[in-house]
Amino acid sequence: MRYFLTVLFSLTIFSSVIFGGTSVETFNLNNGIKVIFKKTQTVDIASIKFYSPVSTANEDLSKSGVTALMYAVMNKSTKNKNAAELAEAVESLGSSISSDVEYDFSGWTLNCMSQYFDKSCEVLADIILNPAFDEEEIRKERQLLIETIKARKDNIKLAANDKFIADFYGKNHPYSVIRNGKEETLNKLTRKDLQDVYNKVYSNEGIVITVVGNINKSDVKKVLNKYFGKMMLTERKQENVFEKNIKFSDKDTVVDSKFNQAFIIYAYDAPGVSDKDFATLKLISSILGGRMTGRLFMELREKLGLAYEVSSVYPSRVGDSYFEVYIGLDKKNIDVAKKGIERIMADLCVNKVGGEELKDTKNFIKGVYLLDHQSIERQAYYLAFREMTGLGYKYDTEYIDILTKITADDILAAANKYFKQQPYKLVLQKLKS
Repeated sequence: MRYFLTVLFSLTIFSSVIFGGTSVETFNLNNGIKVIFKKTQTVDIASIKFYSPVSTANEDLSKSGVTALMYAVMNKSTKNKNAAELAEAVESLGSSISSDVEYDFSGWTLNCMSQYFDKSCEVLADIILNPAFDEEEIRKERQLLIETIKARKDNIKLAANDKFIADFYGKNHPYSVIRNGKEETLNKLTRKDLQDVYNKVYSNEGIVITVVGNINKSDVKKVLNKYFGKMMLTERKQENVFEKNIKFSDKDTVVDSKFNQAFIIYAYDAPGVSDKDFATLKLISSILGGRMTGRLFMELREKLGLAYEVSSVYPSRVGDSYFEVYIGLDKKNIDVAKKGIERIMADLCVNKVGGEELKDTKNFIKGVYLLDHQSIERQAYYLAFREMTGLGYKYDTEYIDILTKITADDILAAANKYFKQQPYKLVLQKLKS
């Protein structure tokens, strides 16, 4: 703990260096695209996030995986360059371009040297504005996605997750399917399907670009307008409303598996990022898991020796989310582990978190936050992520202050609100020896 606090103190002292020491500015391109810009005093590099609010949450479930496949194919060739030429164009500049497909947003990451900002944006613009959707690339990337989906069945944690989200959200909710889609839907996708999704993704008025790096604002504005300022934005961001399957039985969902180990998930209905309890639930997740001094780790692994993996998860979603507790273990310990989880969750609803534990947890979150914001790429990501999820880019600098003000009473109230409900319970185990 002393070492961690020393690191945290050092990070706090030098946070102005880590974050570049300058404020965030915004401006709009000629077509209205919002740009969030932050100039840093670091080495001469820049990072761009080009995000659209249209992604897998907007998919027709009969075409699950179409967004992931579209991005994979776009990154292979354009109307002007084949795969080899595109790779050469990126690598010759010392740049990197990759796609990001999340449930609630999708887009691109460009990292480059400041001196090649213009040329690197030219390559990114070619990818975005001139997709070839080559039939051979579609075939290859489809197969790669399918192989990735199949491989999930060989990982007990991923297999449990896929069963869990399908049950938890129900068959009509886009969050119920992994972002890569399903084998059966991927096999039916056509070139036209990719083009149709492309038209929706890149005509949306909600497109946002974030730029962080040691580069002048005037240059950023000039270059981005040159390559992206003429994009035709005709679609408005649509707020999707989905009904989630949240009425769970008090009985376990028991699934026979091929694994020698067992895996347990307890999942509680939880709100999306716009809810007033969002930050409090993030804090509770750190109290329970995500570190070696979390309650789940200390109680179930260190004291009882039950788990080879145990933690909690509260995903940041625009729509309804979930609060998950999971544990990987020997199947002979299932009953003891379940009682342990239920005891820990019940305790949160009865007893206030102690002052020292609350302080240490907040310090832990702050340390992780500062470490995760060291790179300009991560800074660009968080500015875009906050904007895409509706919190606004300013929320990223406010997040730690919000967490700091959360009290033990707030935690107790949130625990009683969410953890007294009937959770979804999944037990994955080998039923036959």
